Amino acid sequence: MTTRFKVLCGVALLAIILLIGAAVTSNTVLASRFQKGPSVAPQPNTIGGSQTYPPGVPAIPISTSSGANANTVNSASTPAFTKNDVITFFNKHGFFAGPLVKGAHLKFLTIQFVTAKQASNLMNGESVGRPDTYLVCYVKVEGPFQVKYEEAPPTAKGTSNAVDTGDAVFDAHTGNLLVWGTY
Repeated sequence: MTTRFKVLCGVALLAIILLIGAAVTSNTVLASRFQKGPSVAPQPNTIGGSQTYPPGVPAIPISTSSGANANTVNSASTPAFTKNDVITFFNKHGFFAGPLVKGAHLKFLTIQFVTAKQASNLMNGESVGRPDTYLVCYVKVEGPFQVKYEEAPPTAKGTSNAVDTGDAVFDAHTGNLLVWGTY
């Protein structure tokens, strides 16, 4: 009885291992066919040179008016869109925080093409998900914006339904939104 039990356990264990192996193999095949989008290739100075970064959310279309072309879009120092493209994007879609308070107009405080490290510093250390020397577009806007604080209990005092300023960072090569926030 003991030998029979050991053999059955061994067979069951082998079957489980084979099933897990088959599941991992099939998931690998599926993953290679259905990817969430291209990753941004890191600059050569990243450790190992093989790290990739989340692509961000498509936002600002690549502009031909920026002077970028097929040869310069991949240049580390050449953005693929202009400051005017950023303004056009926000005028068309609004800022991510929500609508402006009635009667207010969106004001652009700054639109800068800077390194990811500089953008991070402008946002008090918030990561933008790119290497320090990677070119991004940092945008700071002024509302005020109407926002809904669902986390605050209805009896909480001092909670406001408007925020004054917000910022956003876009990948300067793809136009994808990387991070945004309000103050």
